[in-house]
Amino acid sequence: MIGDYDEDLSSVRLKYEKKPDFDGTEGKTVRNNSATAVKEEVPMNVNPQVDKALDAMSDLNRNIRYSAGYRIQVYVGNERREVDEAKSFIYSNFPDLNTYLSFSQPTYRLKAGDFLSRMEAEKYINTIRQRYSTAMIVTERIDVRKSMQQNR
Repeated sequence: MIGDYDEDLSSVRLKYEKKPDFDGTEGKTVRNNSATAVKEEVPMNVNPQVDKALDAMSDLNRNIRYSAGYRIQVYVGNERREVDEAKSFIYSNFPDLNTYLSFSQPTYRLKAGDFLSRMEAEKYINTIRQRYSTAMIVTERIDVRKSMQQNR
């Protein structure tokens, strides 16, 4: 029965004690907890070698220009007029997406976006498929900087 439960938990409760301030006045309650004492003793720079390694990794990452990612293939076909319509549709409805038009005779391919993850591309694909039913997400080498600008 729940109402009959009785246990003394005083041994595991935190203890609070009043400590005098530097001017000798009583008043502030300080928690006596060893975890906070350890936190205060940890220096901001734990290890200079770790800081150097993190800085080097940051510099390398900053220099990465291209990465594997995703784009939405909006249109594939032979009609220049249709690919221009698809491009204007993307510009008007998704101004934050970059478009990429390629032509390999006789086929035009229009792709949109620079997505680092498939989940980002999924946000747009359903809306695009309402107008272009053959639209699909394709893997592509993308420009990382453009992807970061697009997601702002």
